[in-house]
Amino acid sequence: MTRRTTTTAARGTWTFRYAVLATFFVCCALSLAGCKSGTLTGSKQACKSTGGLLADKTITCTGSASVARGEPSLGIIDTDGDLSGNYELDATITAEEGETKANVTTANGGAVGGKVVPGKPLHINAVVGLDEEDEDVPVNLKVLGKKVKNLRYEATVLPQ
Repeated sequence: MTRRTTTTAARGTWTFRYAVLATFFVCCALSLAGCKSGTLTGSKQACKSTGGLLADKTITCTGSASVARGEPSLGIIDTDGDLSGNYELDATITAEEGETKANVTTANGGAVGGKVVPGKPLHINAVVGLDEEDEDVPVNLKVLGKKVKNLRYEATVLPQ
């Protein structure tokens, strides 16, 4: 009768295999749960703030991303946690190549947006709710196809 022994190296191999399988199943579960993710490459933003202590604060930002893939979130206004309340958002988003759906969540929980197509800018005008914990005003993107190139935006928030 032959006796089979398991070495420490073999046990380590099995542990590694189980870890890989567990990671695989967790990733599958997350994708089935509707997790959204995507990437933005080459993001740039410049913001200007007016108003302040005695006057209502208005923030205007311009920015771009060289490539967008998947379903990323794009912060089009950098609030830096300084705004609280309902604000009117006025934004224009363009793309040089590719198509994406873009929307913002409104103060009442709805969504306003549409489709960004080369040569046809998307204009979004909505009331967004902000509090001191918000660092930005996000636009949710859903890239149609593989990628969007040279996404550009100009956005302003002003008190309602």
